[in-house]
Amino acid sequence: MNVIGLAGLFVDGASALIQDGKLIAAVEEERTSRIKHMSIIQSGGLPYESLASCLRMGNIGFRDIDHVGYFFQPWREFLSMSTFRMRKSLFSLPTFAYYEIDYLNALRKHLAVEKLMRAQCGGSMKFHYFSHHLCHAASAYYSSAFDKSAILVVDARGEIDCTSFYTAQGNTISRIAKYDFPNSLGFMYATLTDYLGFKSNNDEYKVMGLASFGKPSYYEKLKNVFRIKENGQLQLNYSYFHRFFRGRNYVNEKFLSVFGPQRLKGEKITERHMDIAASLQKILETAVLRMLAKLHGITKIDNLCIGGGVALNSKMNGRILQEGPFKNVFLHPASHDAGCALGAAFLIKHHILGQTTRQPFIDPYLGDGYTGEEIMRALEKSKIRYEYHDDIASKTAELLADGKLVAWFQGRAEWGPRALGSRSILADPTRQDMKDIINARIKHREEFRPFGPSITEEEAAKYFDLDNESPFMLFVVPVLDNAKKKIPSVVHVDGTARVHTVRKDVNPLYYDLLKKFEILKGVPVLLNTSFNVNQEPIVNSPYDALRCFFSTGLDYLVMEKYLVSK
Repeated sequence: MNVIGLAGLFVDGASALIQDGKLIAAVEEERTSRIKHMSIIQSGGLPYESLASCLRMGNIGFRDIDHVGYFFQPWREFLSMSTFRMRKSLFSLPTFAYYEIDYLNALRKHLAVEKLMRAQCGGSMKFHYFSHHLCHAASAYYSSAFDKSAILVVDARGEIDCTSFYTAQGNTISRIAKYDFPNSLGFMYATLTDYLGFKSNNDEYKVMGLASFGKPSYYEKLKNVFRIKENGQLQLNYSYFHRFFRGRNYVNEKFLSVFGPQRLKGEKITERHMDIAASLQKILETAVLRMLAKLHGITKIDNLCIGGGVALNSKMNGRILQEGPFKNVFLHPASHDAGCALGAAFLIKHHILGQTTRQPFIDPYLGDGYTGEEIMRALEKSKIRYEYHDDIASKTAELLADGKLVAWFQGRAEWGPRALGSRSILADPTRQDMKDIINARIKHREEFRPFGPSITEEEAAKYFDLDNESPFMLFVVPVLDNAKKKIPSVVHVDGTARVHTVRKDVNPLYYDLLKKFEILKGVPVLLNTSFNVNQEPIVNSPYDALRCFFSTGLDYLVMEKYLVSK
């Protein structure tokens, strides 16, 4: 039984494969296409390249696919958003027509995915449309080790839902409540991301990093725009927005008169921008903590799963760990829209086919992988000189301890936007200047963005205020005072770090590297950032790795047991 999940019509296209009840592969289209946030539309109506990867890893073809799960209910979106726009247009026919044409076009493109899949797979394939938020919930819950859990889904918008509360037990997920667009935390964060001169649906993480440099001095004023109820529900004050609630930036002159002019791309970042970012982050965290208090009060369950694009806000997630009412928290590594591909596949497995066997998600390495022989062929074909080291972990640890910047390419690619020791750039965290060195020689990104640490799981509590494991680098937590001087290059300006805990049974080679580095430098910690340059997807193939290596200031490239230098 071969089950495919698809997601990301307009952004973050992805495919997933469950074969005979077992999760085989999950791949984002951007990894294979090399275009950041590559969507299904951009790739020609289907996520052809990620689909090809999944089929290859499952050793099947299109005609072997039995079920396809799709991450959206297009007719529900069309009817819901048409009704919303009819109300907001205030009988302005041009405004209503402007959006209605857009919604009709989106509906056509959604429905074309099924048509294209049927043309590829033949008549026996069954196609299923699922609620967007239910896919988010399923990707988180069915990946967790919990048999019973509360679930919170928060994003900009699904069909019309922007926040959903669920309870789950065994094979069943049931919705408790939902909040609809435009009273959306995701929309709020995206709107302010644009206002601060960044790109929404792409740069929200930059705003999160910037927030640590500011003070929430605009918090009270921002609460007048985005009102937070006691239950955490957001309520927009429409007087700060365009009359018909339309436009690229939505906000109007009243908003600009209170908060100042919009920052243009490339314009200098001032204290005002930092403070607005800090205030925005506080609004988000306050609202979500109130939502979780409500959810816990309703469910009386101590386990929590979180899904939706807002769940990538690791600073918020850290506060949930420290201050939230739930004892156990799980986040799926691809909680954004791409993760819905896996959610849709899970819904077929558990809801349509009724399979009850769970597969707790501890291994994020679900993408393309390459054997040592394939890597050697790539090196030979490219006429690249290399060395072979049987104990590659020891050799790499020596290079890192000597202050070298090393690209680390091992095994299958990670699922999700974080580099987790498979496609990583590594460096010595004990050097105060290492962050600046990496930015100058490789990343060329904003100075306010931090780098995260990888650490052996059993040692994490000695360096960070962390009781939970953090295998997917999705929690920002305080660095302990006695550790800050030991690993200064991974400590953010506010004394926190986005931690990646490494288990020996999940990634034994990377774990071994951390232990070997500890012998040389006294800390089982490495600075770990994604193996890519700014504005490019994380590398996927050996050829991607070689191109990135030779176009940057990296010192060494390690692929399996092969060492490449310049």
